[in-house]
Amino acid sequence: VHYRISCDPDWRAREVEVGIVGGGRFRLETDGMGNWSKDGAPIPELTGALDPDLTVTPFTNTLPIRRLRLKPGESAEIAAAFIELPELRIVKSPQRYTCLDEDRRYLYESLRSGFRREIEVDREGLVVTYPDFWQRI
Repeated sequence: VHYRISCDPDWRAREVEVGIVGGGRFRLETDGMGNWSKDGAPIPELTGALDPDLTVTPFTNTLPIRRLRLKPGESAEIAAAFIELPELRIVKSPQRYTCLDEDRRYLYESLRSGFRREIEVDREGLVVTYPDFWQRI
């Protein structure tokens, strides 16, 4: 899988390109306010989603962490444009982020599946540890 995500200065996604090596690819655009299009065609079922979410990278967790700027004990529910791979199917995914330790630890929860993980980030909000999936070395 290869991907490219462009954001505005407030960490709102504006463009997402995803491709499978030897397979399909697409380009998503968003106005940063929750309106999406795929290859130029509107996707009304994603209305309200602000962040892309790809299972192949913990980087997509950085976007809401940086955008939300939560303080310890604060939570926020968001909707993400979840890109299922290798199918390249896109669904709206309700999620919650809770700041456990500012600029260090967050609880990520998928409100659709019940999946939860405590993730550790560096000062820039980049994921350092995502238990059972990722470890920056």
